[in-house]
Amino acid sequence: MENEPLESDTPILTSPAAEAGGNVPEEILPRVRPRSEHPISRKDIDPDALKVLYRLRTSGHKAYLVGGSVRDLLLGRTPKDFDIGTDAPPQAVRRLFRNCRLIGRRFRLAHILFAEGKVIEVATFRRRPEPLDPEAPELLMTSDNVFGTAREDALRRDFTINGLFYNIADYSVIDYVGGLDDLDAGLIRTIGDADVRFREDPVRMMRAVEFASRLGFAITPEAYEAILDHRKEIAKSAPPRVTEEISQSLRGGHALPTFLLLREVGLLDVLLPELASVLREIDPDHPHGTGHLFWALLDVLDAERRRGRVFDDAVLFSLFFLPVVRSRLQGLRLSEPDPGRMIPILEEIVTPVSIRMSLPNAVSHRIKGALATVGRLSHRPDGKVATRRIALREAFPAALDLFELNAMATGRGDDLVQEWRTLDQRMKGARDHFIAANPPPARRRRPRGGRRRR
Repeated sequence: MENEPLESDTPILTSPAAEAGGNVPEEILPRVRPRSEHPISRKDIDPDALKVLYRLRTSGHKAYLVGGSVRDLLLGRTPKDFDIGTDAPPQAVRRLFRNCRLIGRRFRLAHILFAEGKVIEVATFRRRPEPLDPEAPELLMTSDNVFGTAREDALRRDFTINGLFYNIADYSVIDYVGGLDDLDAGLIRTIGDADVRFREDPVRMMRAVEFASRLGFAITPEAYEAILDHRKEIAKSAPPRVTEEISQSLRGGHALPTFLLLREVGLLDVLLPELASVLREIDPDHPHGTGHLFWALLDVLDAERRRGRVFDDAVLFSLFFLPVVRSRLQGLRLSEPDPGRMIPILEEIVTPVSIRMSLPNAVSHRIKGALATVGRLSHRPDGKVATRRIALREAFPAALDLFELNAMATGRGDDLVQEWRTLDQRMKGARDHFIAANPPPARRRRPRGGRRRR
């Protein structure tokens, strides 16, 4: 596929109404911000996304950059993904691109594959299913498999700032939902009634908190009150979706404001009640309470992530368990129990939460290993065999990262971190060989006849 030349920003068409032949009814005309009045330039758009947009357009289809990428470009941020909306049906998209793969069962999405694993997602405009009764006790969305118009596609999205389109035909920004005003005002507003939208999909409450924290925006009073009213509904959401939202917050460099706001609106009590309960405890060792170290850890995590440092999932999720484990040890009056006593404590604390969050078994195993090991790093490494065995453990790198974050949060132990890092480099080859020679036992397969139907 060849890209279009980028020498000029001269519009191909002047407006969505002109693109539709001038027959758009007045009540559905969107607000259109022309190229001269917004900062989005094609040089800031992924070149492969531009190729897809141009090919759809020259083939007679509407082709819009949609959602978060438009929001981020308008804010001067670099989008993570460049998703595209079109009126072309999935099969038509497939015919246009030889490097296309259709995925999904209920709603077919087109993935256009490029070099180095890059994927540009193309979705046909869709609309919400038939209107739901706002008085019904259950409003959870179970299907979103209805094609629609660009306006209907915008109206089915979660927040106004995510309902903006960039039109490759004339380089304008199209706004059916008031997203431009909210973007300028720094507001997180639901599209439609907040009570209904959060009951339809409770994960939207987490997304509202995450967007507000990441962008430094305010949640509108209506949406804020709706979160307070419906926070317990989050328990009905699919655990993998909830865990993915938590993971994105931890990785995004804005974990501290996100989890402070999750606690403020009561979502933390529902998502991680074990952690929320411990954070309210009085800590005799610190005037700011048990939560002080947790918030300090999130603060240094954010700083490291903004510098580009990558952490294993076991390190990120271990942060939730550290205050709980510490509280349990204090209750048992144990400062550093032997491994024999630590293992059952970790099983009791980590395993139920890992199951509830649908964490992979391998991640849960490394979390327990890291938490069991991190306390032993508070002693200076020596040349003893027992010390070298610690560095041979699969969870040792995660434990060392966790220990370093703790040292940064408390201002104590920097010298120990460096000494353990030196040992880690010396033992890395031996550890890799040891792990390869001693793989974990294979999971037993469930007999076919005994598999439960869901």
